[in-house]
Amino acid sequence: MAMRIKNYCWLMTVCLTAAIVSAHEGHKPLPTRGMEINAETGKMVLTKSARSTLDVQTAEVGPKKVSQSLLAYGTLVSPWNRHAMVSSPLSGRIVELLVSPGESVKAGQILAELDSPELELLQLEIRNAQTALNLSLKLQSSAEAAGKSGAIPEIRFIEAKNQVQKDRAAVEIARAKWLGLQLPPDALDAMLRTPDEAFKQRLALTSPIDGTVTHTDLSVGKVINSKEHLFEVLDLSSVWLKIGVLEKDLSRVAIGQSLELTLTAYPDVKIPAQVDVFGQFLDPQTHLGTVWASLSNSTSEDLLLLPGMSGQVQLKIGDENEKVVVPLSAVIRDGAERFVLVEEEQTQVASTYQKQTVVFGQRMGNLIEVRGGNLFPGDRVVTRGSHELGSFFTKGVLRVSEETARDIGLTLKPTSQLALAETITVDGLVDVPPTRRTVASAQLSGSIARILVDRGQTVRAGEVLAEIVSQDFQNLQLDLLRADLDSELQQEIMSNLGEADDAVSQRRLWEAENRLNLANGLRENVRQRLTTAGIPEEQLTQLVTTRTLLPTLPVRSPIDGVVMDFDKVLGHVVQPDESVFEIHDLSQVWVQGFVSERDLSRVKVGQKVRVRFVADATEVVTGTLVRSGRSVGQDDRTLSVWIELRQMPRVPVQHNMLARLTIETGTLPPQLAVPRESIVREGTRSYVFVRKIDDTFERRLVVPGRSDDMAVEILEGLMPNDMVAVSGAIALQTGYAALR
Repeated sequence: MAMRIKNYCWLMTVCLTAAIVSAHEGHKPLPTRGMEINAETGKMVLTKSARSTLDVQTAEVGPKKVSQSLLAYGTLVSPWNRHAMVSSPLSGRIVELLVSPGESVKAGQILAELDSPELELLQLEIRNAQTALNLSLKLQSSAEAAGKSGAIPEIRFIEAKNQVQKDRAAVEIARAKWLGLQLPPDALDAMLRTPDEAFKQRLALTSPIDGTVTHTDLSVGKVINSKEHLFEVLDLSSVWLKIGVLEKDLSRVAIGQSLELTLTAYPDVKIPAQVDVFGQFLDPQTHLGTVWASLSNSTSEDLLLLPGMSGQVQLKIGDENEKVVVPLSAVIRDGAERFVLVEEEQTQVASTYQKQTVVFGQRMGNLIEVRGGNLFPGDRVVTRGSHELGSFFTKGVLRVSEETARDIGLTLKPTSQLALAETITVDGLVDVPPTRRTVASAQLSGSIARILVDRGQTVRAGEVLAEIVSQDFQNLQLDLLRADLDSELQQEIMSNLGEADDAVSQRRLWEAENRLNLANGLRENVRQRLTTAGIPEEQLTQLVTTRTLLPTLPVRSPIDGVVMDFDKVLGHVVQPDESVFEIHDLSQVWVQGFVSERDLSRVKVGQKVRVRFVADATEVVTGTLVRSGRSVGQDDRTLSVWIELRQMPRVPVQHNMLARLTIETGTLPPQLAVPRESIVREGTRSYVFVRKIDDTFERRLVVPGRSDDMAVEILEGLMPNDMVAVSGAIALQTGYAALR
């Protein structure tokens, strides 16, 4: 009974208090009557008159899609296999142009024809070789008949047979040259059938892909060489979106993530896409990572996506499912807690409201997601007048519910004696060891015919990354055929001379044997050069067996790794010393640190190091200092040291990623200390939040002493076993500021 009287008196006190509340600045004065509040149950009743005086308004809680976005910038680029340059394998003069810039073409379509002196010389070589072969065959037949009748010495017949072999080899070489240039086989057969007849053959330049001719500066009569890019062809059916992401945001991006692109050319159009490739290349200057998306060009000309266009990209963070949301104006803060007033009933006489503590999530404009609490779609919450009415329910103390504690990630830890470390902190960056990063290049000059890998693709050592059309490669194969045919010929000569017995002098046999050894040596030399260029043994055997040249030279990966960077297109002319691909093996990396000259005496091999990457500063990765550069840089006066990680971080590592390194140089005696993240600072003062017996939190001034990257010594302000907030202390500081 006494308790009921006490509660009634308390309720009357609240009502009387409400009756004399003056106006808040910028708001209407609270009514002097018509309010009934029970702070213990969180219930409030307003008469119609009081509600009208306060102009209380409510809004319905409803489901809505809420998502956060990460802002980045993107550029449209043409896919590797949809952008091509066209060049000529031989020098010559343009005699006919069949296409103009802006014209659509098909793969294999002839773009231009040219007369080539080199091609005319090849035709002459083919006719002369066939003519010589026809003559040597006749002479062999005549010598065979004369030899059987004894009219000529047997050695003359042997010489005639050897000449046939030489002339046949010359025809084989010329045939391989012709087919190696992708010239028509029927024209070759016609020349071989009638070598005495002149035959005019032009060199045709064809498009390697379907697309649109975007550039050519050719004219009829212009003389060109084999190193010139003559046409540029673009397939605009699809484009890639290259997105530069800040290093610190890389951990928030993943394959499959939704995004919206707004191009400068189409400011009112949002183009949806998804991240389909996570790049493994970090720009060493800007430290921007790269992610990729693919976009298709529609048949409509109203939205044509062209390589080179740029714009703003919004990467969606989190899922895009419908969430329960409320207007921000309905949210009332009470320290670290937040609540809303839910309208339970509204009649002609009065309205009833219930305080409901909630946990909020993502914010979108003037709406905020509800992640916890008993609030459901269809409920109505007070929006206008919420803060005036909510002031009657604020406790004025810092208390945290279990749900809010989970939301802010609050953890508590008793103060205790901790052994701090003596440390130095230095800048660092990821350094892929030289044995685990390399470039893949063509061994001979030529132009890129095919690209067989994608961005960020994992490859194996020896895997073919691209194929090169190379005249030098064709010539090297021809050298092998010549050497192989000459070796066979010399072997045949040795056999024939051996059968002649006394008809051949010993000196001649020695000379023939020497020529055979030289031919075999040359063949093995050329074969080894082709092996070095990336041609496997089985293909070399096929080459000399079939007398058919391989059309392209492979570019192979020297190591297992990931394709990091590629800046060429189809048809691009490359040189032997030019990098085509960069390959990194990221299975093991070092972190390079830069120690100031004044700290050199404190650093040595074997020390423990804690590494925090800029891309994910929340994770601490441990490692060991394993080596140093042994010299101080003249420009920055620092010593390079390398740290070997004991485990790889969560975020995918890339060469040149930034990090902060804490090197342990010694230990200190145990002192009363708290984790470093427990400390919140306001100006020059330091505070911690201590949980009291009644489960409220007190912000307590402390005097910090020595510290390392993990803990801070407390000289004054705390006692052993005080329960201190560790993670979540920043959220408590925000709640404390709201109370003040």
